[in-house]
Amino acid sequence: MVKQKTISVTGGTGHLGINLIKELLRKGFIVKALIRHSSFPMIHENLTWIEGDLNNLASLEKLIDKCEAIIHSASAISLGEKKQELVYEVNVTGTRNLLATCLHKPIRFIYISSSTVVEDPINDEVFNENRSYKTDKSFYYAWTKAMAEKDVLKYETEHNLDACIVRSTAIIGPEDYGPSPFGRTIEDLNLGKLPFITKGGYNMIDVRDLSTTIISSISRGKKGGIYLVGGEYVSLENLAKMANKSKVPRALSIDFLVKILPLIRVYEKFIPLKWPISKESLSTLKNAPKKMDCSKAKTELGHKNRPVEESVNDLVAWFHKNNRS
Repeated sequence: MVKQKTISVTGGTGHLGINLIKELLRKGFIVKALIRHSSFPMIHENLTWIEGDLNNLASLEKLIDKCEAIIHSASAISLGEKKQELVYEVNVTGTRNLLATCLHKPIRFIYISSSTVVEDPINDEVFNENRSYKTDKSFYYAWTKAMAEKDVLKYETEHNLDACIVRSTAIIGPEDYGPSPFGRTIEDLNLGKLPFITKGGYNMIDVRDLSTTIISSISRGKKGGIYLVGGEYVSLENLAKMANKSKVPRALSIDFLVKILPLIRVYEKFIPLKWPISKESLSTLKNAPKKMDCSKAKTELGHKNRPVEESVNDLVAWFHKNNRS
């Protein structure tokens, strides 16, 4: 009888984490997942929740005990919604704690990073894994994720940790209980609740396709390998049409919104915005790479991505089925 492999996961209650855990279970893995509280989002005979966090070293030891691989997907986003201290604590300190816990252990370390960790393309440059890291002069989230990547690669080269990195673009698709920032945007576009959208866009990957590729990296990812995993570039205007063709909001210029950000900040003091707008989020949409080369992930990990429109349709249907819309 073939022994079932045990895979550990951080960030297991997030959009990616829940889908990743379900796909791991579907493929016959035993799963251990870190959780900060005792209210478990799902129960399965092959799933064990480990209470703790990335600063609790005892819980990290318990998490990785007798597992073949750890998928580190926990992350804190800083698009105007989180304090810098928390973002650094999760993205940098938390990753360092987990790396130290895995030191000298026979475990594969898979770090789920972001395509934003490297410099944006200029004009029509092709975007791939070989670009320079962003610095502390960049937006905070991107810089902290870049710092974490460097730490992972340092452990791989200096301590021989069996590590690889998966850089994801924007994640969409069902199941999205949060919902995630893009999920909330698609839900509100479908309901016609957004008063306006911006110009610009982003490369988007279905959470199901990303999960499949991450699981593939357990056995197929090369030690020290970095894999850009994306899908399809879609403008917010086209995303709005996919979500609801009959109610497409007016698209405002990103440069215009940047100019009026001080007024928006004053307005927010009295009436908090449901859709936070920041210089970071606007810059991300404006400078997002349109030509993305994910051939390395496709060749080495077998990565495949479905059309974004299919992901949007499936997500909207999931929202309706779960009485969210």
